[in-house]
Amino acid sequence: MKQTAPAEGKMPRRQKVWNLIIVIGFLLVIYYSAAIIIGNPLESPPQLIAHRGGPVDHPENTLAAFRQAIEDGVNWLEFDVQMTKDGELVVFHDETIERTTNGEGALKDFTLVELQDLDAGEGEVVPTFEEVIELAKNAGVDILPEVKSPHLYLGIEQAMVDVVIAADYVEHTIFQSFDAESLDKFHQINPDIQLCMLYGLGGFSLGDEQPGNAIFVCPMAEMVLLFPWMIQQAHNQGYQVFVWFGKIENPFIMRLMLAFGADGLMVDNHLELAEVLDR
Repeated sequence: MKQTAPAEGKMPRRQKVWNLIIVIGFLLVIYYSAAIIIGNPLESPPQLIAHRGGPVDHPENTLAAFRQAIEDGVNWLEFDVQMTKDGELVVFHDETIERTTNGEGALKDFTLVELQDLDAGEGEVVPTFEEVIELAKNAGVDILPEVKSPHLYLGIEQAMVDVVIAADYVEHTIFQSFDAESLDKFHQINPDIQLCMLYGLGGFSLGDEQPGNAIFVCPMAEMVLLFPWMIQQAHNQGYQVFVWFGKIENPFIMRLMLAFGADGLMVDNHLELAEVLDR
């Protein structure tokens, strides 16, 4: 079949697409460069936070993962806290146990003994909140416990505060949650404890006051990419900003978050972040 040559002076469709891509890329470079240029310089080095213990070599939220993260030089251990049927605080992410153990069912329906009789991966057991605090305290590493699904566990905020106070680790702890009501409860229990409001993809708010009067905010990296100005705005309002990652965790995005002014990054692969930070 004979091909029809494009009309004189008319740009081929493929060229139009490439021109559009180039223009969009150029605009993005300007957009992100401006956010970087006007960003506030950090007063201290960025914090390396091991998300769920940084499960690079060991199962998430286990003592093995936390020990390895500490050995690798992280600044913070981040993990999730829930409550067993008999009222014990344990470090676990999902509401059900199938994904990370060899058991089945809702975590809240298990006693501590029943839960720790399961394999959490590589022969590890589900650790208690107290065990992780003791490990972090002995190593001199700060902790970022997230109260998980607080609507399922009446009194979990008081229980968590009591454990941290008993361990004399309040000054090295930041309680965090996606649940504004839960942060308000923490603040009512003890106005002096440090709190962090977590945000997903959307709904980020920098009003005059965060839930629980939190002084830390933790948006999702994907949202920061859309609105990099939020970090500077948060700093201008007196907040410190940690960033957590959804599906786009990689060294390039880590560098962007740091360039935008993030005070710390909460990552699964803390070894990659250590390389980015040259530590």
